[in-house]
Amino acid sequence: MDEPDGLPKRTLTQLLKELGSELKFHVKTEVEASESAFVDLVWFDNRFPIPGKKFKMRYALVLPVVGFEIELHTGLNAKHVKGSVSNLSNLGAQLGVIVIGQANLDALQKSPAYKNKKEDEVKKSLCDRVYRWVYAEAQPRVRVIVMFEEEVRVWAESLRPASSRVGPD
Repeated sequence: MDEPDGLPKRTLTQLLKELGSELKFHVKTEVEASESAFVDLVWFDNRFPIPGKKFKMRYALVLPVVGFEIELHTGLNAKHVKGSVSNLSNLGAQLGVIVIGQANLDALQKSPAYKNKKEDEVKKSLCDRVYRWVYAEAQPRVRVIVMFEEEVRVWAESLRPASSRVGPD
């Protein structure tokens, strides 16, 4: 699917990096939250400078505000989702977001149990399942929400400054 201006769709990571920068956050990818936990993308409070390209969170005077774990193809796997929750807990950001990529919904809709179900039913079922993994099983130490790829794209567009939006006003 293309963006409204006819360009290829940006990856989720590109989109979240651009949006974080536009919202005046320091944005970093593959942030080492602990010795064994890396978070896909983090928005940091810009009032605390980031100490170089590679830094260890436990030694840096930085404030992670939002952490994103992007499950492009692994959102159907409890182990991956619970690992993302652990990573977000280690990060200690004010908000953690697990993004479920469209490929997960596409794969689920092809499975026999969901083949004849409407997309909304499949999405609700997966959302309920992921929230169970997050809160009943992984029990995060921080606030974690789950968003689907398309929800992130709509949300990002609604937050973008009017001057950077694509398409007619």
